[in-house]
Amino acid sequence: MIETDILVIGTGLAGLTLARELSNNSRKVTVIEKSRSAGGRLSTRRSDAGSFDHGAQYLTNRTASFSGLLDVLSRSADLAAWDPVGKDSAHTWWVGRPGMSAIGKSLAKGLDITYQTRVIGIARQDEELIVHTEADDGRAPVYRASRVVAAIPSPQALDLLEPLDPAFEQLRNVRMAPCWSAMLAFDRTLADVPDLIRGQDGDTLALIARNGSKPDRTGETFILHATPQWSRQQLEAGRDAVRTAMLEAMRRQTGLGNFLPDPIHCEVHRWLYALVEQPLDQPFLGNAQNTLFACGDWCIGGRAEAAHQSGEALAHHIISLRVA
Repeated sequence: MIETDILVIGTGLAGLTLARELSNNSRKVTVIEKSRSAGGRLSTRRSDAGSFDHGAQYLTNRTASFSGLLDVLSRSADLAAWDPVGKDSAHTWWVGRPGMSAIGKSLAKGLDITYQTRVIGIARQDEELIVHTEADDGRAPVYRASRVVAAIPSPQALDLLEPLDPAFEQLRNVRMAPCWSAMLAFDRTLADVPDLIRGQDGDTLALIARNGSKPDRTGETFILHATPQWSRQQLEAGRDAVRTAMLEAMRRQTGLGNFLPDPIHCEVHRWLYALVEQPLDQPFLGNAQNTLFACGDWCIGGRAEAAHQSGEALAHHIISLRVA
């Protein structure tokens, strides 16, 4: 059995922020992540045709704390400003270098993280929590912790935590939307297409972004994000059908129609919990004993900065508690 003080589930921006704050305050923190790398929706997929930021496209900052983090990442060359043609905001847009995944990799440095391991259940034993997991390599590590934090999408946190404590019934009030994402590459420049196109009412695509226009990217690569409504309707559709429909939507929404060349690379990814539609409206959720917690962007709102705020607020709360 692996023993730790605080076990954090998930290495999205909320989980990484939380774990770093606690570790910097001399807490023994162990992090479990089901994927192969850290970052959650700050994700980059690589191919022979180029790289694709198929999750979050950029970060913006409004709070002093998040601005400070972005400044540190910028000075370490993990972050750069992106000013695409078609940009529709006065805020600076920040992107990871050479991909959005660089942000998670940077924040994960120095943390005790076990990857490709999924939590399958949590149980109480005396005054501690026993966390059962299964790893991709067939192992089934068991963890003992004084506190457990689910820094994961609210539906997943609900499944893990509600059976242990009714305090987490509040998670049923949170609503998150899916998003189908498509990654396309072309063998020539699409000169008539701006770097950014927002969808209009009734469109299939909410966003068309030239990924190759970001700093340190190569190739004529694009990211397409479908709207929440369309993504819900096609939630269980086959990938071939989704690819075809999203490419046709790009033909319509760029105005190129059949003049849009066939892509040399086209794959899709389904984000089940991509967008916050109804937040919890509080920075984190915990039980009365301060042993079980949940945090994430869904606590506050639909921006990456909200995930940072949630993780930071929970870290400050745990630090303020008497050590268990």
